[in-house]
Amino acid sequence: MYRPFQSENEHSIYIKRDHYSTSLDPRGYIPVYEYMINGTPIMWDRETGYVHFTGIWKALGNSKSDIVKMVDSNPELGTKKIRGGFLRIQGTWIPYDYAHLLCKRTAWNIRKELVPIFG
Repeated sequence: MYRPFQSENEHSIYIKRDHYSTSLDPRGYIPVYEYMINGTPIMWDRETGYVHFTGIWKALGNSKSDIVKMVDSNPELGTKKIRGGFLRIQGTWIPYDYAHLLCKRTAWNIRKELVPIFG
């Protein structure tokens, strides 16, 4: 099939809608868009726009403990931490604008795979 703007070695990204139950959110669940990068789920909240930064950080090959240091040194980020419940949604959720800014600074290696979230 001819696609004028798709490179030959580009793979398709499949984005799915899902929701995960959690008692740590007032809604009782987190509705997400989700896809995979390097075998790691990348998610963002469909209603609030928060981005699961732990997934992006792991897709980069970084240690989860580094996120804690970054968040603790930047309290203005307004993060949400999800602990307990589904492993897939556990971690640090960051508002969209801050997540976009952090990805511009740290996620060069997976920038093309992040286009579905940040454009």
